[in-house]
Amino acid sequence: MSRFVPSIVRQSHGLQRFMLLLGFGLVAFFVFVAIFAPWLAPYDFNADRAGGRVFGTQQGPSADHWFGTTVGGTDVLSRVIYGTRTAVEVIILAVALSAVIGVPLGLVSGYLGGKLDRVLVLVMDALYAFPSLLLAIVVSIVVSGGSSGAVSGIVAAALSITVVFVPQYYRVIRNATLSVKAEPYVDAAKVVGVRTPRILKKHIFSNVSQSLPVIGTLNASEAILTLAGLGFLGFGIEPTAAAEWGYDLNKALPDASSGIWWTGTFPGIAIVLIVLGATLVGESLNDILNPLLRTRGADNAEADEEEIKHEFEELTGEAEPAVEVRDSGPAGDEKRVAALSLSNLAVTFRTDAAPVHAVNGISFDVAPGEVVAVVGESGSGKSVSSRAVLGLLPSTAEVSGSAKLGTRELLGMSARSLRPIRGDQVSMVFQEPSTALNPVYTVGWQIIEGLQAHQDISKKAARKRAVELLELVGMPDPEQRVDYYPHQLSGGQKQRVVIAMAIACDPDVIIADEPTTALDVTVQAAILELLLSLRDRLGTAIVLITHNMGVVADMADRVVVMYRGNIVEEAPASRLFAEPRHPYTRALLDAVPHLGRENGPGLVDDNELVLKVDDLVVEFPGGFGQPPFRAVDHVSLEVRKGEVLGLVGESGSGKSTVGRTTVGLQQPTSGTINVSGNEISGLSDRELRPLRSRFGFVFQDPAASLNPRMSIGQCVAEPLHVQTEMKQSEIDAKVRSLLESVELGGSYAERFPHELSGGQRQRVSLARALALDPDLLIADEPTSALDVSVQARVLELFTELQQRLQFACLFISHDLAVVDTLANRVAVMQHGKLVEIGPRDQVLGNPQEDYTKRLIAAVPVPDPAEQRRRREERGHLLTDIS
Repeated sequence: MSRFVPSIVRQSHGLQRFMLLLGFGLVAFFVFVAIFAPWLAPYDFNADRAGGRVFGTQQGPSADHWFGTTVGGTDVLSRVIYGTRTAVEVIILAVALSAVIGVPLGLVSGYLGGKLDRVLVLVMDALYAFPSLLLAIVVSIVVSGGSSGAVSGIVAAALSITVVFVPQYYRVIRNATLSVKAEPYVDAAKVVGVRTPRILKKHIFSNVSQSLPVIGTLNASEAILTLAGLGFLGFGIEPTAAAEWGYDLNKALPDASSGIWWTGTFPGIAIVLIVLGATLVGESLNDILNPLLRTRGADNAEADEEEIKHEFEELTGEAEPAVEVRDSGPAGDEKRVAALSLSNLAVTFRTDAAPVHAVNGISFDVAPGEVVAVVGESGSGKSVSSRAVLGLLPSTAEVSGSAKLGTRELLGMSARSLRPIRGDQVSMVFQEPSTALNPVYTVGWQIIEGLQAHQDISKKAARKRAVELLELVGMPDPEQRVDYYPHQLSGGQKQRVVIAMAIACDPDVIIADEPTTALDVTVQAAILELLLSLRDRLGTAIVLITHNMGVVADMADRVVVMYRGNIVEEAPASRLFAEPRHPYTRALLDAVPHLGRENGPGLVDDNELVLKVDDLVVEFPGGFGQPPFRAVDHVSLEVRKGEVLGLVGESGSGKSTVGRTTVGLQQPTSGTINVSGNEISGLSDRELRPLRSRFGFVFQDPAASLNPRMSIGQCVAEPLHVQTEMKQSEIDAKVRSLLESVELGGSYAERFPHELSGGQRQRVSLARALALDPDLLIADEPTSALDVSVQARVLELFTELQQRLQFACLFISHDLAVVDTLANRVAVMQHGKLVEIGPRDQVLGNPQEDYTKRLIAAVPVPDPAEQRRRREERGHLLTDIS
């Protein structure tokens, strides 16, 4: 039975569903009345007599005239019914015309930009500045020209309302287009030579059109009021040509003071009900279609978990972990006092589909001064369990079990009771410092806010303490930077601010949720040193949540391994890395690339040259009064057939700009780029289009690089449609072959990106990049968004394909261990310049430049003993990193 219910209704629930159904019911009722008006109305809208008998003026409701008669002697019910037809016709015509005009203008303006965009913005803003009713009156006078016909009157009214609505459609679609055109899947279409009309239709419009139903329904209610206003003021449709509610309200106005209520009440009720119906539909659609306001099972997470679950079954022969391997320390250890103790903690989320069991009764303790690492892949429940401790889960979460801070139970506490504990006794370092800090306040203000929330301290004293905290975490010039806004700080400096906020009140426990994921390896190393020094100085217990096993080896005293909401193994770090007992833990550690451990590929100097970059310079315009920013500074490099050149460096070094410039996504300021004997630098999109079959591009984020509105088959087939003359049957066969080559079956062609796991999506991206058998492949951080086991499978597949197809590859990454696994040669960039380039074993094994040495020294390796040795050897090499 549920399959006959529209999906939009199934996605709603409770009061939201009632509002949606009520709105749809009211709108459907008025549409029905408009269609069948001649059969439903007892009389014509202008009739004042029937069978030779005059109705009489201002007659009250009766059996002959259910709603009474007007001052002109016409039947009120008939005028309301025919007025419904007029209103619905004008609404449909006005909304349709507004969308037909405003949407294309918004698409073209937002995508092309330039002078056209500036002119259209100016025109639309000028129209938007006029009061809507006044603008509609002016247009109505100009368009109608004294016409009295019903059709021409309705068209004139619709056009007057259209002029009011077009700027609204234009602004919404233009702003959405500006956002969507920056998405990687649009760049992916450009790389294969997709023309602008197809990009606008397939990639832009398909992803901005979801807002049109909401805009249309809300504009419909506004159109009703505007039409009624025009009629009330005498600028609407000629009264003899069509019935109109606004005109009837105007004529009924004198009756209100004479006790004749019916002539104005019923047209007014009709206006209120149809506006209410349209508004309810619009507001309900806005809530239902907004993913941020829905509680649904995460499709992506389910797909990722299915892939990990399949791997787990292969490793252990069972679907779920049956036995937990727990080794808390050597036998005979005394029972320690726990700073934080979790016992049988379980978390379940209520979703639209079914309950999601995120955490299934886990238990572990953290002692004062101890670092316990909680590790696991996506969907393992590690972050959810930590947020449950501080009551930071959404209202859809159901939490059970126990979480004790010392002897005090935290679960079940109200938000008011938890407030004095948060930040004071238990604090949290969030994964992304840019989103954890409020962009409109200085970092000093945000530290002071936390201090004053927990301590009776003056603002002056709190500011002094904030400076001390920033100095404690190693912030350069803390007296000045306390007044900086977050955007004025680097990623490492922002993370230091977040840590300063976390330790401001000397907490007993710090929960660090992926504290270094967004940081470069050098900054990551400095942050880890900082956390360890804080642990040593303050005796704080640290719960470290991470998927980076190198970080675990560097910091952790004990490790808790989670899989699908369960703890599968717990042991001291040294023992877990040396002798992992659970098959899942062993597989997790085997999947981690180890810098210096892999026997990477050798040189291929005899192969033909595919990519030659000579003296490349790329500059971006500076701000007002500022010089241009030079992102790439005289870079020269070469890549040969069958070779992988690893391009490494920190964020902002210019490596991604080099990659984008080699495929024409960014124009060079100077220098030349040659691909397979063709110079591509300086070519227009039109000139470059025939050459785009020579290169492919694999983007960093596999989810963002695939159009969510296109099936997997359509995504992979697009380069073939654009660059070849193949028939559809041949394209379908090629797509199936490509999917098979990346270890996905042909059945995946019918699926959509959200139905695939992260690793599967990246394989699809690889299949699309190889669809045209390119000579050159640019891989920009292709595995950074993947779990380690999924990353290992993707890298294994990448290596197999590269060896078989012999394409040249520029592999851009900040992960030196991955580069060590794949690359024949390595190039190192810093501040836009190429500082070192050479064979892999030479650059990574015996670096000549200090910057390269710092990069390598900063990489944590998944071996506690080796990592201790590396930390001692590097000494003060990373001291100045911020």
